[in-house]
Amino acid sequence: MFGAGFDQSLRTGPLSGQSRFSLLLASMASNEATKKADLARTPQRGSATPTPPRATPPVRPAPKRVGPAEFLSQVRDEGRKVTWPSRRETTVTTIMVFIMVVAASIFFTVVDQALRYIVTLILGVGA
Repeated sequence: MFGAGFDQSLRTGPLSGQSRFSLLLASMASNEATKKADLARTPQRGSATPTPPRATPPVRPAPKRVGPAEFLSQVRDEGRKVTWPSRRETTVTTIMVFIMVVAASIFFTVVDQALRYIVTLILGVGA
């Protein structure tokens, strides 16, 4: 996987195969001892008493079904509750949307042309 030079350096390095193995075992034992010490030092998670079961939520009654005429009546009633904008508010908002669309289109046109010019300078392609 790493090539012949890597394998050779492992065999002829400062540690022989036997000492590498003993070093590996020592580090594993050290890790196990550390784990045991950590478990003894930190309290166990959770409480000694189990948590009581949750209460079941109350059952909702099934929604009352209404016919088409009743539904349209409810829609009309909800429509009356809405605070509708005045004609002036609608006109001002519409004008602001058009202004923002024009501003955004001008901005993106300028950015597009600048990037086109920079790419043409770098690559020397076009015009």
